[in-house]
Amino acid sequence: MGEAKLEGRYPSSIMLTLAASSDPTRVAEWLDWYAHIHTPDVTSGRVFTNMIRFMNTESDHGGRQVANFSESDFEDPVAALEELKRRRDPFRDPSRNSPLTTVAKGGGPFISIGGEFQFIRNSPVRGIYVESTLLEESRDSQVFNNWYNDTRIYSMLRPGIFQSAYRYQAVTADGPENRYLCVYETDRSDVAAAVGENIAMIDDPDSDLTQMIGVKVQWEMTAERIFPLEGRR
Repeated sequence: MGEAKLEGRYPSSIMLTLAASSDPTRVAEWLDWYAHIHTPDVTSGRVFTNMIRFMNTESDHGGRQVANFSESDFEDPVAALEELKRRRDPFRDPSRNSPLTTVAKGGGPFISIGGEFQFIRNSPVRGIYVESTLLEESRDSQVFNNWYNDTRIYSMLRPGIFQSAYRYQAVTADGPENRYLCVYETDRSDVAAAVGENIAMIDDPDSDLTQMIGVKVQWEMTAERIFPLEGRR
């Protein structure tokens, strides 16, 4: 395994937005706004240089219908958000906002903390499996990170169904939190089935997060890449 990148890129930080359409009958309209209005409006500030979205495969998504990853070269995503606000606010047009957007908890700014791994095979990313974990204050973060990188990620990638993994740590204006994000990429179009097949192929299915005391899975998601690609109008 070698170093991996987010769809061929390796951003220093990300802003993860977990959101849903407030009107279930207007999801297509909302996604169209996300792709053709919101995304180019944000990336035009050249702070977050790329935005990609994935649709939750579960209908009972708890408000996490879409996971939107905004990538930045800023090492401090909190500073990136402030810089984006400074650059955009004088030119923002309220009419380009969407009243359909409802944001769920669990997202926010994240910094890259390493642990990016990839098998030799490079394939298109059609789906992702995301784990959001919370580490108790009493746990040693370095021990946790070493375990995740050396054991958990290796176990998940070993069957070859998921081609890469990369990790981020949540941050606030006050500094890093004990909240972590791991994203596994696959070229499978049915990512939910890919997760099930992957688990069945792991030699030791009990070698999971539950085997490390003091680690809580806050939420997890299987999600499919949303197309079409973005473009301004």
